[in-house]
Amino acid sequence: MNDISAKHVRIVHRQALEGDTPQTSGLVREVAFDARNPDADHLSAFRSTVKPGAATGAHHHGDQETVLYIISGTARFRWGDRLEHFAEAGPGDFVFVPAHIVHQEINASAESETVWVVVRSGTDPIVVNLPDLDEYIEQPAIEYTAPG
Repeated sequence: MNDISAKHVRIVHRQALEGDTPQTSGLVREVAFDARNPDADHLSAFRSTVKPGAATGAHHHGDQETVLYIISGTARFRWGDRLEHFAEAGPGDFVFVPAHIVHQEINASAESETVWVVVRSGTDPIVVNLPDLDEYIEQPAIEYTAPG
């Protein structure tokens, strides 16, 4: 663990968010804090933007728990072994995704982006995409290709 006297408050301004992290098609992750931050021992944080009409593929984040806070738009979430459960969240709502839970994010609007803040219980950017579950995903209204 880092020496507490060497730590300090760190601010990452929106123009300094980094896209150099694992991505999923239709969703853009921009990192504020992760393992590259020398003070981050237990958490990572980033902003996710889901493009209009986009839907991610099925994926999970390993042993990391995830909390999302919806800033704008309507986010639809599907989860379960066959993505059989779903719920929607809007601005001001929080969403909790347990570790190892297979899920999919969908932007319920084909006209505007959905944006949320994400905090995970680990500093490594774990994204396990599961293309074998494509037969169960909700298809996107608009197709996008993952960056990079």
